[in-house]
Amino acid sequence: MKNMRTLVAGLLCVALLTGLWACSETDKGNRAVARFKLLDMVPADTPYVAASSRELPESLSLHMLKAAAMNENGEQIKQALESDDSPEESARHQLLKLAYAVNAELEGKLTPEGLASLGFPLNGRSLVYGLGILPVSWIETVDPAKVDAFLDRVETRAGVQSQRATLGEIDYRRFDFEDLLGILAQKNDYLVAALIPRKSEAELLPLVFGDRKPWKSMADTGEFKKFNAKHGFLGYGEGYIDLVQLVEMGLGESRGINAQVLQALGAEPEAVSPACRNLIRHMVQSVPRIGFGFTEAKADRYTMQGVVETSPAVAEWLKRLPAPVPGLGNEADAMFSLGMGLNLPVLRDGLKALLGTVLEQGKGCEDVDQEELAQNMQALDMMLNPMFAGIKGFNLVINRVELDPATQEPKSVDARFVLAATDPRGMFGMLAMLNPRLATLQIPSDGTPVELPLKEMTPASLPAWVAIKGEALGLFVSPEAPKDVGKVLTAPPAPSVLFALGYNVKKLLQEVGPSMEQGIGTLEGEDAENAREAYEALKRTASLYDQVRFDVLGDEHGLIFSGRVLFNANPQNER
Repeated sequence: MKNMRTLVAGLLCVALLTGLWACSETDKGNRAVARFKLLDMVPADTPYVAASSRELPESLSLHMLKAAAMNENGEQIKQALESDDSPEESARHQLLKLAYAVNAELEGKLTPEGLASLGFPLNGRSLVYGLGILPVSWIETVDPAKVDAFLDRVETRAGVQSQRATLGEIDYRRFDFEDLLGILAQKNDYLVAALIPRKSEAELLPLVFGDRKPWKSMADTGEFKKFNAKHGFLGYGEGYIDLVQLVEMGLGESRGINAQVLQALGAEPEAVSPACRNLIRHMVQSVPRIGFGFTEAKADRYTMQGVVETSPAVAEWLKRLPAPVPGLGNEADAMFSLGMGLNLPVLRDGLKALLGTVLEQGKGCEDVDQEELAQNMQALDMMLNPMFAGIKGFNLVINRVELDPATQEPKSVDARFVLAATDPRGMFGMLAMLNPRLATLQIPSDGTPVELPLKEMTPASLPAWVAIKGEALGLFVSPEAPKDVGKVLTAPPAPSVLFALGYNVKKLLQEVGPSMEQGIGTLEGEDAENAREAYEALKRTASLYDQVRFDVLGDEHGLIFSGRVLFNANPQNER
């Protein structure tokens, strides 16, 4: 497609403007997704849509705004602008300058007062969707005059002057980006931003401003409401990308607005043989949509999920993919936890089935190397042989670490590593091959811990124990023999978990902070500076966050990526 780099820069600029949204404490007027009137403007076959139609708890909004301010960084845009070798007057360069100017205007204003000075609420409602591949966004405002002044400053800072035009009663800014036009206007307490093809300005502007409705809208079909209900999303900021629509556009098979926009942009679909078309269509039906949304939003925490929706056959495979690893995903109080549970035979069979589908459906497709795929299927059997197929996963949990202030090395640790396998004794036998002393250990099968002779092997080693129960092998590092080992080795995992990562920032600072602070005084030069920066970064993070979790799950809806954040109840008190 022509001007793809220009389009990407334009999407970046619209994304920066859209990033101003969030919400407030009460659900005034019961404004839920089902009643979000802006959905009347979204074509039913839009390739992507995201909407924030309800108001988050105000205290959560403040936490999230502080987090955004802490991570505020325009270096990437600045570097892209500085490294851009396109002509000064080119569309791409102008869009990058506008994006950089927007970011610069937002610097230091990610506070309720700062946003109010720009004409935006703490976090208002918003909508982003695609007319074809091009974005349209509506962002709630509270003061049109301040928003206009904000846009004037952006133009001045960027050195990019818009034209002023009128459609009916709407005055709008018009930016000339070669084959694209950038549109900015205010309507009904919203800032409207869009990119449209120059050739279709007269026809698409009424759609952008909502003066003309699509032939069939998302409100007509209720698809967005169904999407949220299916995944339990709450209306605080949900959306999806329709991969089927994108593939149809890429193959030149789209219709309606999607086809019209591509044609106006001069897009020429790549020549794809009928066999390859059939393969692409078949594969995208297995993963038709990628979505995201809030499943929890309270005063001091939130949970967001990303979901890769799949066909029923793939979802059934995903449901069988998790393997039980003791405690996996249930280590809420740990300073740090990391684990994974995979049924490797199911993984192997699923990958082989995928390759087999490509072999079958890709017959005659010039992009499919039948011989290479057949070799890859054989390689899967070799890599996931019976010895490795018996490994189900692991769970690493670190509860406490005491550092030596002088060396910054651990001098006391409370941690455990649990390996789940069909033959845990055999797994330890492989470890024992490293040292004859380990091979002589007599380890009961009831979970009784046996101390490892690490001191005899390496005097500086920390005390450690090993235990076996059922299909679990546990390695424990602690000053004293661990208690309740049997319960640890049989603890149930969280449902459907494939991968789990937990990080308790508050506990980490409490454990290692004092030693780090003492140790900084013993260092000099660059080492001292790096240590000080790391310590200050940890303090800043702990001043805002208590816990962060990230999990990957497989269930009937597809592959789920779940992120949960628990904020510090007193973020102003930097420890």
